[in-house]
Amino acid sequence: MTDYTTVSALKGYLRISGTGDDALLGDLVTRASRMIDDHCGRWFSAETQTRYYDAVGAHITGQLLFLDADLLSVTTLVNGDGTEVSSDDYILRPVNWPPYFGIALKTSSGLGWTYTDSPEKAIRVTGTWGYSATPPEPIVHATIRLAAWLYRQRDTGAEPSQVEVSERGVSIAPARLPRDVLDLIGPYVRLRLSTW
Repeated sequence: MTDYTTVSALKGYLRISGTGDDALLGDLVTRASRMIDDHCGRWFSAETQTRYYDAVGAHITGQLLFLDADLLSVTTLVNGDGTEVSSDDYILRPVNWPPYFGIALKTSSGLGWTYTDSPEKAIRVTGTWGYSATPPEPIVHATIRLAAWLYRQRDTGAEPSQVEVSERGVSIAPARLPRDVLDLIGPYVRLRLSTW
C-alpha cells in the first residue's frame, strides 16, 4: 500500500532539518497511513488486484453484488460459472462516479449471479481498487498530523496506547486518534455492511 505523505513533508511540518530521524519518520508515515486505512475501512490509492466473492449470500441482492472494497474500474468480471461478463451487461454503482460499491447485472442481459460447482469464491472481479488514484488533501494532511503526533510520543515517554486495569486484569487498548485527525478523516469512513 502507498504512503499518503512523504518524509520531506513531515519534516517540514515538524521543522526538522537534519537526517538523523529519517528512517523513524518514514516508519511513522507508513504507520500513520495504515492507521488511517484501518479507521476508515478503505485505502486512498489505486491498486490493481483480483478479489473473489461467493455467488450466494447477503452481499447479493437480486442483480446487485455488494463489494467489500472501493472499486475504481473493472478490467475483467467473471461470473461463478466461469463466464466472462461483458461490460455491456453490467453497471457499476453508484452510476455517476467512483469509488463504486457494487456491480449490478443489467436486467436486459438476462444474467444472474451463479456458480457451477461451489459458490465459495466463485465470482472474480479484477480491476483497480481504492478510494482514489491519489489521496485527497484532507487525508494527506491527516497523515502528516498523525505521524507528527506519533513522533512526539517519544519525547513524552508515552506509548501511543493506553493501559486499562479492570476486574479481568490488565489490557492494553489502542490509542485514540487525535481529535483533529478524526475530524479530517471522518467524512471518508466507509460504511460497513453487516453482510461482511
